[in-house]
Amino acid sequence: VYHVDQDGRQQGVVLSEMSDFAYRESAVRSLNLRQLIFPPTSTYAWECGGLPQSIESLSIEEVIDYHKEFYSYSNLTLILIGAYDECPAAIFNVLDGLDAEISASPPPLRRPMPAMLPKWRKARADYLFASEKSQTGSMTFAWEGPAAEDIETCVALEMLIDYMKTDPVSPLRKRFTHRQVPIAGNIEFGLLNYIPTAIVLSFTDVPFVGYISHAAAAAATSAKRRVGAPAMTYPSPADTCGPLDLSKLHDDVNGLFASNYYRKQLVSTMTYVVEHWLSDQWQHFSSYLAKRTACSSANFASVAMSQKDHQGILYKLTRDAVIHRLSPGSASTTQPAFGSRGRLFSMRHELGQKDCAFWKALVQKWFLNGRMLHVATLPDPKMGIQIEAERNLAQRNHIENMRPAELEASKKKLAEALESTKVSIPREVLAALPPTPDISKVQMLQFTGYNFNHSSESLLIESPFGIGRVLVVPGEIESKFQISFPLAGLSSELWSYLPLFVRLATAQVGLVIPHAVADTVLQDSCFVSVKPSGMPLVYLNSEQVDCAMGEVLTDHRACIGDYYSHDSTGHWPVEVLTLFGSTKRKDLLRAFKLMSLKMMFGDFGVDTILKVANWLKKDLLAARGTGTSLLIDTFPWLRTPGRLDACAIAKYDPSDSATHAMASHAGNEPFGRALNLYHQIAFLTTLTKSLSAAMNEDDMLATEADSASNAITQIRAHFANCSAATGLAHITLPKCTDGTEARDTLSTLVGEWRACSSAWRENHQVVTVPATPYELPALYSNSHRIYTPPRKRRRAVAVVPAKVPTRLSPNSRAGSRNFVAVSPSLGIHIMLASLQTSYVGVQVPLIIERDPSDTRLVSLAKQLEKRPDTDIYALQLLCIVFNRSEGLVKNAIRGRGYAYGVGIHTNSNNGNLAVYISHAVDPLKALTAFWDVMEQLGPEAGWDAAIDEFQLSAARSIFYFRAYTGFTESMVSEDANFIFRGFSGVEEYLPWMRGHVESIKIADLRRAFLKYFVPFITKGAPSLYIVATPQFSPETGAEFLQQLNSNAYGAKFKAIDMSVLDPIVTI
Repeated sequence: VYHVDQDGRQQGVVLSEMSDFAYRESAVRSLNLRQLIFPPTSTYAWECGGLPQSIESLSIEEVIDYHKEFYSYSNLTLILIGAYDECPAAIFNVLDGLDAEISASPPPLRRPMPAMLPKWRKARADYLFASEKSQTGSMTFAWEGPAAEDIETCVALEMLIDYMKTDPVSPLRKRFTHRQVPIAGNIEFGLLNYIPTAIVLSFTDVPFVGYISHAAAAAATSAKRRVGAPAMTYPSPADTCGPLDLSKLHDDVNGLFASNYYRKQLVSTMTYVVEHWLSDQWQHFSSYLAKRTACSSANFASVAMSQKDHQGILYKLTRDAVIHRLSPGSASTTQPAFGSRGRLFSMRHELGQKDCAFWKALVQKWFLNGRMLHVATLPDPKMGIQIEAERNLAQRNHIENMRPAELEASKKKLAEALESTKVSIPREVLAALPPTPDISKVQMLQFTGYNFNHSSESLLIESPFGIGRVLVVPGEIESKFQISFPLAGLSSELWSYLPLFVRLATAQVGLVIPHAVADTVLQDSCFVSVKPSGMPLVYLNSEQVDCAMGEVLTDHRACIGDYYSHDSTGHWPVEVLTLFGSTKRKDLLRAFKLMSLKMMFGDFGVDTILKVANWLKKDLLAARGTGTSLLIDTFPWLRTPGRLDACAIAKYDPSDSATHAMASHAGNEPFGRALNLYHQIAFLTTLTKSLSAAMNEDDMLATEADSASNAITQIRAHFANCSAATGLAHITLPKCTDGTEARDTLSTLVGEWRACSSAWRENHQVVTVPATPYELPALYSNSHRIYTPPRKRRRAVAVVPAKVPTRLSPNSRAGSRNFVAVSPSLGIHIMLASLQTSYVGVQVPLIIERDPSDTRLVSLAKQLEKRPDTDIYALQLLCIVFNRSEGLVKNAIRGRGYAYGVGIHTNSNNGNLAVYISHAVDPLKALTAFWDVMEQLGPEAGWDAAIDEFQLSAARSIFYFRAYTGFTESMVSEDANFIFRGFSGVEEYLPWMRGHVESIKIADLRRAFLKYFVPFITKGAPSLYIVATPQFSPETGAEFLQQLNSNAYGAKFKAIDMSVLDPIVTI
């Protein structure tokens, strides 16, 4: 939990976790809000996990006493959920044996939670949080909610809140976020399941110049009050603005944090909802509730009721048990009312039948008549530096005040504590554990459609998608589509625009369709279009488009790469653009058509591009410098060949201002780097500057604005001109279908795309497109592309390049996955004021083969006989052994309190093996502990003592569990991922994976360790380190850098500012 080591450093797993968490904006906002609402006697007024200052003052005796009081049999509720082959008699026999112990334990705890404070102390409270940036803060409002037992009111509020925060045309969205000049970046709105409940609404990323100017603005506002006038109170509906035109309001952005200003906007908007919005938009609101009710019911049935897990049911029943024990309204009951939320979905249906007056009364009672609390959170760039300085001062005082005898006793006690953290499971217990599960019994759903039991070659050629597959999931009520368009052949000059294009494809925009093709394109789309006089265009505003999409789509997204794994840890995106949508079966084609229309005919004018580019840049700036981004985004930026890669940083001289930043043309970076956060921020900064100047009629930058508009058009031209049989289409249907019906569904969907892309081509003849179709690769779909001549595909291998290429051709993307060879090993140290704990990462090149070669030349079964991928699967199993909670690496780092998170990842796609350590209170000791474990395992004796058959069996079970858990829900995305990797689909991958994993021996693990882990401790081996710490003083920073460079493995660390990694991108 917590201790101080012999050097005076504060350490502990819980301290590591909470030190960063306690100073985050969301944590500061939540805790202070709860402390204003609830009395000190309520557990809600305290932070679960503890604040650092509380953790430091705890004694082990207090922790033990707390555990004895609450973790007793009498305070236990046991819930068994699942389908059993026979009655779990053994479980009940064990429970019967506990009767005596339960009787002897203290009486059951029935401590009703205290009510909210009868009078909230402040109308508004301002709080600071640690941040390097000072451009945005947040505004949070809270209301007292209904009693926990009032399920109907709780569910009604949940439905209303879901609409307010989710629907793009809801009054809150139109008033605060979806407008020309947003006054908030996002909305977080929810009914918190406290006892009693609370309603909390947060507006995040609220812009302002600085806290001082807003404090002055608030003072100026207060000064305008009449002498003797009472203090400002919350305005009643009668005091607020009358009917509002939400789309035409203009706000003084610099005044958003002034006293009473933001609150007045919220109250006036809620008043407008009651007086006008619900009546005017009743049909849209009621249809939204019906759609979301059906969607929620389907999701619950497919996830919580499936064999994957039962967390949904468990949550509902656990909630009933908690209410029984803690709610004042249940104090007189003897048993929990289990199943009170079991009527959740039927209740949603009943509430959906309520009239407009019911919902008006709901808003009036809880949001306008109820008391409201207002909390503002503001960034303080100096807070993190001050906290770190206080921590260093405490460390020095601790050392100076300890006597030699006390210091020696402290060392001895610490050594005993560290030894006790090692997990030791008795051998007889290990022998009694069940063997590796037999996964051959897992029932897999079957695909039909094109390229799967297809009946003729002509059917395949007619599809613009090289592979089209349909999956039937019984029990679902929704259909889903996942369509991937290839990016191969797209000019490198356009790669930087891809994230922007993806965001445009899902942004709130209208449609601009040429009049000549409008009738064809808009057929059966139910749009009321506007045809401006004298213009050959048909225009549909963004509200029409969003309403139409909201009626048929319960979820829709666009991304670069596979929908399922495009944003997973360290994953370079597969080079496709993927559209994903979830809808009812009857609306499948209409939903896909709407997304296609938005992608090809969305109103992507200069003003829209500027607005969306600003949103995207804001999101990336918010992500940059956070703990996760420090490792996940910085590593690929440094390790991939290009400008400002590891080789360039190794030569960086902080005293030479000329090397502080490097200019780069937008098209000079490889594909992966063009999409990286660092390049994107610099690119979007240049782009938004150019577009803003162009809109202000600055002719000097008008050419760059034209370039941006032309780039978006060229990307559209790429998709409109993709040659046939090169993409990937997946459809999920809720009912059984045969191959013919599956192909008909796919063909109709393909027809919609053909009509949309053809209409775009007809009216964009000025766009330069290739005279012949692009020669696109087959997405490694070797076993199904029967119309192409056999061609042996090389197995996937990560290769370290001999030299860094300056330019990659559009059809050569291997460079985006290569690892820059840096010798000696390079390490960088970054200090950030926003961090309270440290992050450590190290990567080494991973040159390893995986996946089968061309199965048309050598069958999969024949290849499997030789087990060609033994190394990669042995490495993955070994990583599981190290990552287990009782594993060597976790025990060495987390068990000693050096850090909270430890993970080892095999990123074979990207050609690296990575170790990540997060929330480290002592990053140097954490890194040294990892090196020590690698040294310990080097000799045969150390290996044999640590790795045995049980470790291998447990790793194999965990591997299978991860591979199959939730497979039904993610099967489409998994299938796409395996096709990208060269399999015919999931049906080829599973036997390939099983054949390798089942054959792995201890000797294979040992070979994997020597080949891939020993480089971490080999002097001169190319490796890349990142150590990010809180802001040190110059003296402390220099001392820490010296300690890093005293390592025994030749890694040369240098301290850099994050701005060094920023390129200057020209367009």
